[in-house]
Amino acid sequence: MKDALEQPSVSSPRALRELFSRFLARRRVLLAALGGLVVVFGALRFSDGADAGTPEASLALALGPQGLVVDEDSVRWLSEGGVLSSRVVVFRALRDGDEAHDIFYAEARPGRDGALLDVSWVCNLTHTASADEGALIDLGWRVAYLSEVGGRVDAVTVIDVGGQPAVLTEDWPLRARLQDRVTNIQETGRSAGIGRVRYRLLAPVEGATLRAEDGMFWVSLGEEVLVLDPGAEAPREGAALVEVTPSTKGMPGTITWVVDTVRNLSFVGPAPIEWLEHTVFGFKDAAERAFYSVVGTDTEAEAADDLGTADLSEEERRLRLELSVTDPELGWPPAPLTTVLARGVPGEGEWNAVVDDPFVNSYPNAPPAFYQSFIRADPERSYTRVYVTMWDPRQVQLHIVSGTREPESATGETGRGMAPRDPETLRFLVGGFNGGFQALHGEFGMMSEGRVYLPPKPWAATVAVYDDGRVAMGSWRGPPEGVRSYEERWATEQIPEDMVAYRQNLTSVVEDGVINPWERWWWGAAPANAEEQTYIDRTGLCLTEEGFLAYFWGKSMGPVALGNAMLASRCVRGMHLDMNSRHTGFEFYDVARVTEGFAALDRDLDEDSEFEGPMPFSDEFVLRAKKGVRRMSQMRFPRYSGRDARDFFYLTLRPTLPGPALPSDQDGSQDDGQDGAGVFTTTGLPHAGWPHAFARTFAGAAEGERSWFVRMDPSRVSAGAGAGEGAILAYLTEAAPLVVPDAPHALYIANGRHGVGAPPEGAVVVLAGSPVSAVPDAGAAIGVDPDGFILYVERQEGDRTSVADRLAQAGARGAVALPEGVRLAFAVDGSMIAPDSYERPVDASRAIALRAQLGARTEVLFPETEPLPYHRWRRLQDARVRYLREAPPTFSRGSEGLRDDVGDAAPGDPADAGAP
Repeated sequence: MKDALEQPSVSSPRALRELFSRFLARRRVLLAALGGLVVVFGALRFSDGADAGTPEASLALALGPQGLVVDEDSVRWLSEGGVLSSRVVVFRALRDGDEAHDIFYAEARPGRDGALLDVSWVCNLTHTASADEGALIDLGWRVAYLSEVGGRVDAVTVIDVGGQPAVLTEDWPLRARLQDRVTNIQETGRSAGIGRVRYRLLAPVEGATLRAEDGMFWVSLGEEVLVLDPGAEAPREGAALVEVTPSTKGMPGTITWVVDTVRNLSFVGPAPIEWLEHTVFGFKDAAERAFYSVVGTDTEAEAADDLGTADLSEEERRLRLELSVTDPELGWPPAPLTTVLARGVPGEGEWNAVVDDPFVNSYPNAPPAFYQSFIRADPERSYTRVYVTMWDPRQVQLHIVSGTREPESATGETGRGMAPRDPETLRFLVGGFNGGFQALHGEFGMMSEGRVYLPPKPWAATVAVYDDGRVAMGSWRGPPEGVRSYEERWATEQIPEDMVAYRQNLTSVVEDGVINPWERWWWGAAPANAEEQTYIDRTGLCLTEEGFLAYFWGKSMGPVALGNAMLASRCVRGMHLDMNSRHTGFEFYDVARVTEGFAALDRDLDEDSEFEGPMPFSDEFVLRAKKGVRRMSQMRFPRYSGRDARDFFYLTLRPTLPGPALPSDQDGSQDDGQDGAGVFTTTGLPHAGWPHAFARTFAGAAEGERSWFVRMDPSRVSAGAGAGEGAILAYLTEAAPLVVPDAPHALYIANGRHGVGAPPEGAVVVLAGSPVSAVPDAGAAIGVDPDGFILYVERQEGDRTSVADRLAQAGARGAVALPEGVRLAFAVDGSMIAPDSYERPVDASRAIALRAQLGARTEVLFPETEPLPYHRWRRLQDARVRYLREAPPTFSRGSEGLRDDVGDAAPGDPADAGAP
């Protein structure tokens, strides 16, 4: 047995990395403690006392030198105090030059006759640039206020100065709870923090009033009233008037928390931290280059280990080799990557299908949705690798999530910090990865679920999502003609009406075959006058010329290497995401219902890179997760399946046809030996490319005694208004009279999704009719299945099972019974055929045409935007509207830009200073 104190061998790069990681781990507690002490002393902001006759006037006089204009009528004293103890006070104030009030917290020691001896712990609790907070009312330790935007009250917020809910951190380790207390002191002046519940009015109103009565907060909203119990989240009265957002928190890391916390101190700021990061990583880069020049590296073996392909069987290797060949119908996967270094290594640039993996969700009978590869992109650092994870947007949907802490909207809203917890989302969850820079590093735009948290910056690299799921990447628009200063108003007005989410970061890394077309110098973690970029873990996202999306991750990498990897992947638009090992990572997920669970693994769990356990914040599902690359070291794992303080992306599967087979009948009649029974196929049906528009199968004993099932993908075929001018693939015969806009029961489209039942306001009726349950002898029906496909069922006369039962067998969520004569007919080779392939006559004048939908899932965003010289875009993109600097801009661009990976140390003229 080895001695417990024996040091591991350091004869390999991996051993050295492990030793270094242990070294850091042993010091994280000490670093956190030191960071906490710095913050506590830094946050303790004293002001001299004042004597203006009343405590309120004295408070206003004392805080005047800090640039605060206190609304004396709003001051609420929440506790008593004396010479040796302070009174807690909450009040409304303006900062010099601002037009909107914020809510502040402070503690003041009272003197005689209304004087204050001193004021400490002054903290802004709201930081809302576009909302004016007012009507401050208190009940004990709880305070309510109204938020007004554009002359209308749009929210009511209740804060609990007594402390945040314990449930927010009860499952955190002691280390994280102590960090949270330090953060609370920095942000609120209280180690216990402040609880906060925001009630967003669904219909903002003018002239709302707020009062306290009978232990409740009463909000008068014209003819309606909202009654809030200070001790509960749900309104006592008027719940239908508001959307409730309770307090949320994401657990911090350790090292990253220390860095961020110290950087946020007013007397420190970002510049010293950036200098330290640049210096430390510079030494690390020099040491690594020296080490690997002597020791070398086994790239093939390390890459295989990182991607989990080292232990594949011969059969698994053969299958993956077959799957790496481009399918001519799908155009997927794309061609291999183009190597950057002259001499490649085995496996470099070749695609590995992510298939048959117990930790990666997949849709039945669909091709692989993900492929991975690696490439060496820096000739001077051949030991580093950039790992590429590519997905097919036809099978995978990208989503953008705002964090619980940042960015914060101009009206005080923060995001939920996690993917939605509804079953429709969780059962298709397949991955997640990091977002971009923190808002204080450039204040780049952020929008999620239709809510703007930060307005878009002109010319910034952007990934955007539209309401139909399309994903676009590119450079944002420039300002309106003649505009010379950045304003949130016009920036927000540039957002297209059908865009529901976007994330910006810096300027594009690549555009149309050019690295750094915007001539940016600063790419993070580099101070002014730095002569070289910082070599650090970096990530990126890109859109390829084939229309696929790819995530890039690499260690000890500069921005040029990231650009090289993107060009090798044939990216037409590429953006830089976050950096630093603790803030970067990609995770794969598989999800199962608690009642079903996962199949047992045939090996032990790799606890460093794999996870199996409960799904956070869900009682219905369990989770498996794995790192996209084994050596990723995000600050906690899994990270993006739960709640996070910072923004991130998550991925869900898009169901594609043919889809899963039908479950067996209760009487087992499907298992009668009939070839193809219950198994959907797309063969012999009309399509317009891939994904396919239709799939069919049957259930029943013999011909003439069956029911036929047809699935239709609504993203590939559509009917009625808005179907466009695509080719006609099929008809619903004699169905034209069934398009009744005000029908009580129908197949309809609302918010981009199909449903069955009473159409909600604004819905588009596709087909009206009676519920199938009300027509027991119906010969056909149409509904929606659990995966969102339109489901058509047609019963032959000999089938004794009702259409309603057949629909239930397929899991349909309601259906419309079709009258006799209303049937489905496919257009195949110039003929019209029924689902059983027999000919079916069609009168097009009385039928509903089902037309092909040919829209791409990805596109270039604002392709008319062209790169500009640095001096043209820097000033507007560097402008701040929310996360304002307390010092002049720090960064300056080198004269040579990124292309040569070096920059002139001397700042430019004042107009060119301060690159974001």
